[in-house]
Amino acid sequence: MDRENPAATRLPVTLVPVTQANWQDVIALRVADAQADNLASNLYSLAEAYVEPACRPRAIVAGQTVMGFVMYEYLAWCDTYNIPRYMIDYRWQGRGYGRAGLAALVAEVDASDPAAALTISLLPTNDGARRLYAGLGFVETGDVHHGEIVMRRAAATPR
Repeated sequence: MDRENPAATRLPVTLVPVTQANWQDVIALRVADAQADNLASNLYSLAEAYVEPACRPRAIVAGQTVMGFVMYEYLAWCDTYNIPRYMIDYRWQGRGYGRAGLAALVAEVDASDPAAALTISLLPTNDGARRLYAGLGFVETGDVHHGEIVMRRAAATPR
């Protein structure tokens, strides 16, 4: 897939499974240097998905361009989907792709299990992520997990 195509900026965003055809594009994605401490590498995340069957890694794609990565998992013990990884490559940030990618994930979860809630966490200093998540209906729970603030989006349809 094309990682540098500026024409992709006008195309709709979709989520596609990470496969043999696109995994190298996913691990080539980078955040800005100032964001590097905010999340694990995509290579680490793909290794985690390989050994943790509940993890669902997805490439965030516009046209043929891989511009981001998300991984989510179902936590049966609390009937919630959790998003342990979410990133948009630094070259595509500030263009609405973060919001579009997360909205695509919310739609995917709502379509497959509308009665499950969705959680994501962030470092307390990551104000951009906080605004992004809040804009898509996530609210802070008051919980802190491994130093990260937990945000939750209620289920589309309660059980």
